[in-house]
Amino acid sequence: MTVEQIKEQLSNGFISILAANKGFAIDKPSLDNGVDFQLKKSYTYVAANGKTRYATDSRYIDLQLKATTDHSIIDEPTLVRYDLEAKTFNDLVERQTNGTAPLILILFVLPHDQNTWVDIDANEIKLRKHAYWYTPPVGSAQTENVASIRIEIPKANILGLDCFIDLHQQCYPSI
Repeated sequence: MTVEQIKEQLSNGFISILAANKGFAIDKPSLDNGVDFQLKKSYTYVAANGKTRYATDSRYIDLQLKATTDHSIIDEPTLVRYDLEAKTFNDLVERQTNGTAPLILILFVLPHDQNTWVDIDANEIKLRKHAYWYTPPVGSAQTENVASIRIEIPKANILGLDCFIDLHQQCYPSI
């Protein structure tokens, strides 16, 4: 596999682990139109016959994953700057106004040294370094740039254990 394919597979695995850990299902669309995964919240209910049933919420979040190394970002005290492909940025902006489901970018950042990406010992499996989520600021316009646009991701947007619960609540507040 190429280094880019390895980064992609590690980021896919990371998203799968975070989702499964909090009871979310992820689906990979058969066509890649700027969406790598659909994140769906799982829930249970008791059917009329008294048996517990498992289902997925119809309110889902589309995820676009980008995997990179820390040499491809600008790491500042409160934010991360990243040069995102213009077409991906435009997809994010388009979905804010015309999408049926939110589209969120996940930027997965690995250390520059490939030998430190994954580590396993008797007690842990470690995947280094971190990931952030991003949506363009409300009211953003599509870029006319051809290649890329520099985005700013607040470090508060780090993906942690409860990130998908928080994002789902943010995208679909309780009525």
